[in-house]
Amino acid sequence: MLDISQLLILGVVASAGYLVYRSSTYDSREPPMLLNGMPIIGHVLGMLWYGVGYWTMQAKQNASYSIFGLDMLFTKIYIITSPELMQAVQRNRALRLDPLLDLSVRNMCGITDKKVLGLLLDTSSGGEGLVQRVMHALAPKLVGQSLDQINMRMVRRMTPLMDEMGDKSSFDLYRWCQDAITTASTDAIYGPMNPFKDSKIADAFWDFENGLSALMANTLPWLTARKPWKARGEVAAALMKYHSEGGPEQASELIKVRYKAMSEAGISMEDHALLEVPLPTGFLSNTVPATFWSIYDIYSRSELLDDLRKEVELNALSIRADGTHVIEISALRGSCPLLLSTFQEILRIRTMSSPTRVVTQDTMIADKYLLRAGSLVTMPSVEMGKRPGVWGETARVFDARRFIKKPESEACPGEREPRRVGGFMAFGVSPTICPGRHFATSEILGMVATMILRYDISTLSGIWEEPEKFLSSVVSIMGPVKSEFPVTVKQRREYEGIKWDFDVEEGKGQFPLVIG
Repeated sequence: MLDISQLLILGVVASAGYLVYRSSTYDSREPPMLLNGMPIIGHVLGMLWYGVGYWTMQAKQNASYSIFGLDMLFTKIYIITSPELMQAVQRNRALRLDPLLDLSVRNMCGITDKKVLGLLLDTSSGGEGLVQRVMHALAPKLVGQSLDQINMRMVRRMTPLMDEMGDKSSFDLYRWCQDAITTASTDAIYGPMNPFKDSKIADAFWDFENGLSALMANTLPWLTARKPWKARGEVAAALMKYHSEGGPEQASELIKVRYKAMSEAGISMEDHALLEVPLPTGFLSNTVPATFWSIYDIYSRSELLDDLRKEVELNALSIRADGTHVIEISALRGSCPLLLSTFQEILRIRTMSSPTRVVTQDTMIADKYLLRAGSLVTMPSVEMGKRPGVWGETARVFDARRFIKKPESEACPGEREPRRVGGFMAFGVSPTICPGRHFATSEILGMVATMILRYDISTLSGIWEEPEKFLSSVVSIMGPVKSEFPVTVKQRREYEGIKWDFDVEEGKGQFPLVIG
C-alpha cells in the first residue's frame, strides 16, 4: 500500500546519491543491471510502493546473482546476495557508512546549525567527526563493569514487571513487550531521573520512531511528517529538562560519556537534546520485536517450550533460603545452550536487516566487480541468512539446536561448525557490529526464561497465527508488529505464590553470540 512514508523515503536514497554523484554511465565491469518492467523508472516505482523492503524482494527474486544493480535515477543500488562478496565489502575502505550517518544527523535529529553540523559530521564529509568519536567512546561502556551495572539496574526493574503480568487475564502481547522493555531499558540507561518514566514521553518516542521514514526525507517535515516531527520536539524538551536538572550524574556510563562529549564540544543544550532523541532506537527498536518473536516462536512450539523449561529449571534456577526463586542471568549465558541457540535461530529466521554502505570512490570488489562512486551497496539478510550454501539443506527450516556447538568427540568428520561466516547478520556486519547486543540479549533471555517458567500463554483462538508486520521501519530489522496480538495468561500451578528475583554475576554479562 502506497503511503507518504514510502513515497518520501526515496528522498533519502536520492540524497545519498547526490553526496558524491557523478556520471552513471554503465561500465561493462559493473555488476549486471536488472530491469523491472518499465526502463529507467521501474525500480523507482517499486521503491515507492514497497519502501526499503523492495531491496529484499529483489534479492529473493534474483538470488542466482551474487551481485546485481538497480538503476534508481539519481544513483545506483548494488544488491549483494553472496556471503563471499559481503566479506569483500567489509574489507573495502571505499565503502563507508559515515555518509549515511551524516544524513541521519541532519534529518533524523533535525539539526540545522551549520557550525554544529561541522562538529558532528565525519571528517570524510569535511566535519570534525564528533559523532564517530562518541560512538567509539561508547563501545567500551557496553561491556565489562559498565555492562554489569546496566544489567543489574535492568533486572531490578524487570522483576515487578514480570509479577504484574500475572495480574492480567488477557492483554496485547506486543504492547506489553513494548511497555516492559521501554520501562526496564530506559530505567537502566537513564537512571533515577529517567524522562521516559512519563508515559506521555515514552509514547511520544514511539510516535517519533514509527514515523522516521517520513521524517528522514526532510521534506517540509512539519507538514509531511507532522506526528513524528511534533513527537521529536516533545521528547527533546523532556531530555533538555533531564540534562538541566542533573539527570546524567546518576545515569549509566553510556549517558555520562555522551553528555560529557557533547558539553565539552560546546553543543548547546537545545541541540544536545535533539541529538539524544534517537538514542533509544539503539536499545528499543529491535529489542521489543525480538522479545515478541522470541515469545511467539517458543510458545507456538510446545515440545520446544517443554525442553526449554526443563533446561532453565535445571541450570539457571536457584532457590534462596527464604524461598525466593532466582533466575541466574550468567547461567543463561553459560549453561543453557538450547535457550541461547533458540534465540539466535529466531534472529536468523526473523531478521530483515539490509546493511548499507555508500561507495565514496570508484572501487573494485573481489577483483571482479566495479562499483561506481555515489552508488549504494546493500546486503539484505533475509535471503543471505537462508542460503543452503551457508546453512545446508535445512537453511529454510527452523532448527532450535542449530547454534549448539558439538563437542569435538561428537562431531562428524567434515561437519561444519554452526558459526558460519557471512550468514548471520542480526547484529550487523563487521566492522559495524551492534555494541549493545549483550545488554539486549540479557534483557530478552532473562524475560523469556522467567516467563516460560511462570506462565502459560495462549492466543484467544488457540492458534498461533503470525500478525502483520510493519515492513517500512527505518530502524528496526526484526519485523515490528503492526496490529494488536491479544493473548491470555495463566500462572503455572507449580509456581503459584512464589517470590521471584534475578541475579547478575559480575564479569559474566557477555554472551557467546554469532556476529556477521
